[in-house]
Parts: sequence; structure tokens; C-alpha cells
Amino acid sequence: MEKKEYRCTRNALYQHDCIGRDNLVPRQGYYIRANCAEEAWEEMAKRYPDETEAGFTVQEWDGKNVKVVEVKRDFDGNAIGYEDER
Repeated sequence: MEKKEYRCTRNALYQHDCIGRDNLVPRQGYYIRANCAEEAWEEMAKRYPDETEAGFTVQEWDGKNVKVVEVKRDFDGNAIGYEDER
């Protein structure tokens, strides 16, 4: 059985100041090859054992149709514009 790729993000709030601190959307995530979503979740739990209560978001990933977009932010971190990077 060929392993699939999963995009995993940490649900716990980040402790440092960054655009993904309180918002999961801008987080890039971790890309893990696993046999199933549960196995990918378990790998995240090994990497971040203190965050298992908050959990992890695991999505099957197909990186073939990815659109890269630059998000411009103001001083406070608010999105002020989007620019296609094609």
C-alpha cells in the first residue's frame, strides 16, 4: 500500500507572536506521509506531545493543484490585499 501525503496543522495557539498565533488559516502545516489520517495524527502527537488535548487538523493532501498567493498585511497583522504569485 502506497502512503498518502497529509497536511497537518497544530490546533493549539502558538506561544510566539506571529500571524498564525490565533488563526489556523495562515499556518503552513506539516506534510506527513502516512498510511492513513490516524497515523499522520499519531506522528504529530509524537512531535508535539503537549498539544494532544487541543489536537491536530489532518487533511489528505494533493499538492498538484496548489495556487500560491501572497497575503499583504498591515502593521497589526490584518490582511490588506492579495497578490497572485503565478
